Amino acid sequence: MVPAGDAHAGSAHARRRAALTRLAGVSAERTVRTLAWLARECTGDALLVAELACDPVGLLGLFQPPGSSREARELRGCCGGRSGRLASGVLLACARVEAPGEWLGEPAEALSGARLLNRLVRGLLAGLTPFGVGASYPGRDFVVARGRRVAQLALGRDARGALLFQALLGVTRACFGDEPDAVFPGLPVPPPPGVLELAPEALASALARGFGERFGLELEPGTAGEAEPPPLADPELAGLSSAGALAIPIGELRAHVALGADGALARVRLRGDFMAAPAPLRALEDALAGLAPAGAAVAERCARWLAAPESGVVGVTDPGALALAIARSATHSSL
Repeated sequence: MVPAGDAHAGSAHARRRAALTRLAGVSAERTVRTLAWLARECTGDALLVAELACDPVGLLGLFQPPGSSREARELRGCCGGRSGRLASGVLLACARVEAPGEWLGEPAEALSGARLLNRLVRGLLAGLTPFGVGASYPGRDFVVARGRRVAQLALGRDARGALLFQALLGVTRACFGDEPDAVFPGLPVPPPPGVLELAPEALASALARGFGERFGLELEPGTAGEAEPPPLADPELAGLSSAGALAIPIGELRAHVALGADGALARVRLRGDFMAAPAPLRALEDALAGLAPAGAAVAERCARWLAAPESGVVGVTDPGALALAIARSATHSSL
């Protein structure tokens, strides 16, 4: 667990520049297009803080199926993880970090996705500390304050390898939609959703200061652009078969497969609520082609992917779960 009071520890780094963009009274569409710009076109370190002003819209994780948020309208984000809610009373913060090691003061290549999430959430906790809400990060993908979940966290990588850290915060409205809570054996049931009940503008300013102080940033005014976000429909799943979802620590995992005439894996796509860098994930999926669905080589390659820090995986810890999902979907495909 990371308590808010520890959020400023180790912040004496050489200051580096980061572009700060503040958006107020912004729509869900504008917010998601700005996130897509950060992930596709932005260069350099950047911090986006957006105060939403819109009816509820579900923000899907990069690998989630449409409908996951259970909102009437959905948009897809650029980070993995579970869905959240974009709506009036919700604030979004996203950091683009080109060299995480410089922000963190430690070798980033030795940090797994879970550890990177643990480190970067400290900027958010630093921003919340002055309000005395008792915020802490208990692991998984959320922040707790006053016994309630008040922030939804996500992690990703852009096409050039920069790290993306995203947080939705319930300011006066819960940032969690109606997606069922993650249930996993051995883990406690997540606390109920709640709100911070803070002034949005004051919180936005405090978050910018918290990230700047915690990571030694010289924040300069920035102007973010817009780009086309990832589509809701996933054309890569066409023609693939899935046996359904398996539970993982932060939600669900699905394997979608197609078999060749010899019964070997021809195509594999892994989807669900997990977080991962897209390029290493695609490399794993491509490396599974030609293997026997239930062979030991599948689990071995999944284990190497999980163990590699560059994979940025959060929410999947057991290569056996990946291998089982693939084997089940292969059996379903052959029926």
